[in-house]
Amino acid sequence: MTGISPTNSLLKRLSRGMQALLLSLIALGATVLLWAATLVSSQTWKEFLNAIATGLLVSAAFGIAQTLITSKVTTELLRASVVEEVSRSLAHSSSAYYPITEFSASSVPDPQFNIRLGQDLANSSTFWFRGMSGRYTAARLALNQNVSLQAHIILPDPKVSGTLAGRIDYANRHQLYPGLDSDEIRERLQKDINLGIVGLFEASHRCAILELILTPMPVLDRYEIFRDAIWVTLFSDPGKGTSFPRTLRFSASSVMYLMQQADCLQVRSHPSSRLIQPRTISETGLVSKFNEITGQTITKEEYIKLRKDFHSFTDDFARAADMKRGE
Repeated sequence: MTGISPTNSLLKRLSRGMQALLLSLIALGATVLLWAATLVSSQTWKEFLNAIATGLLVSAAFGIAQTLITSKVTTELLRASVVEEVSRSLAHSSSAYYPITEFSASSVPDPQFNIRLGQDLANSSTFWFRGMSGRYTAARLALNQNVSLQAHIILPDPKVSGTLAGRIDYANRHQLYPGLDSDEIRERLQKDINLGIVGLFEASHRCAILELILTPMPVLDRYEIFRDAIWVTLFSDPGKGTSFPRTLRFSASSVMYLMQQADCLQVRSHPSSRLIQPRTISETGLVSKFNEITGQTITKEEYIKLRKDFHSFTDDFARAADMKRGE
């Protein structure tokens, strides 16, 4: 804009100058002809010169009026064009770099958050999740009504040390679990992860495809990618920590969406990631697969208890989010 404006202004001044010069020459010519008409004695030539001079003066007057009108119209058209282009550029920048929805941090679940997230999930054929435990996501998928959904869940690899360090540090800094030390917080997070993994085993039959991707390189923030939007929950937010941090929703045309989608695909294909497809696991092999994933050794009875805990958790979540179980 700053480079175009001076050039456009110069062109307009040159155009006006040429028009003024031309009209001045016409007016001067008409004046000369009128003066010449007073000098000739022949009536025929007098009338001829007067007619030409009058025509030139009329043309000059018409040209001046047309120039003023055309200049005004051109200016208005140019202004409208510039405003439209600037508005289009700002709208593009807004959708590319700024969130379209923001949910403030809170200590209790936001009903509007769950409603809007549920709508994005229902309208999407693909879903990527990248976070810590995945228990809420497992509950959502257990309530899923979209049988064609392809879900890809990226969680920290429980068998790799240090993958929970970022979330433990967040909990310590913001006193989310008063009275618990780092080891106790780690144990609590591990229980959430166990619940999430069992829940994903259960929810896999509610989706066309469900992949569990375990990575040794987890991220602190949570990303949920749908067809039309990406949700970013900011555990990295430097503000006051809460159980439910600030969440931003970006459109599918945003830079955030494209970057995270590419990053999730890269994590899935990375040699250090472990890829599990729960639907291929037989009922009798669930306990051994769970132990293989987590590095723990639980019994069948303990696994059944985890499954019951997940169903209770899902029921509580469904009531809180005003969601219904599918048949």
